[in-house]
Amino acid sequence: MLDFDSNRLIYLIKTTEIDKKHAYQIANLLLGEKLVPCITFKNIESHYWWKGEINQSKEVQLIIKCKEENINKVCDKISECHSYDVPEIIYYPVSSSKDYYQWVKF
Repeated sequence: MLDFDSNRLIYLIKTTEIDKKHAYQIANLLLGEKLVPCITFKNIESHYWWKGEINQSKEVQLIIKCKEENINKVCDKISECHSYDVPEIIYYPVSSSKDYYQWVKF
């Protein structure tokens, strides 16, 4: 049986990039600096308002796993190297199994 504890929180950070090349650049930076242990990529389609018009585009979503003490560093790094003028940077705490928590805390 998995051991879940609401006091054992990790953070998920979501951002999107224009393509895999840019998504990989962010991932390599964050992983290379050992700020995060894992990043998952998903191809998505977004519909949004930009400069007074409705737009749609294919994007790559990054789902970044992070320990609490690195949240600000990770968000700052994403913001610094992102290809968008206004990057989506959303994060929230989630509970995890004890083993996964220990792994994320590397």
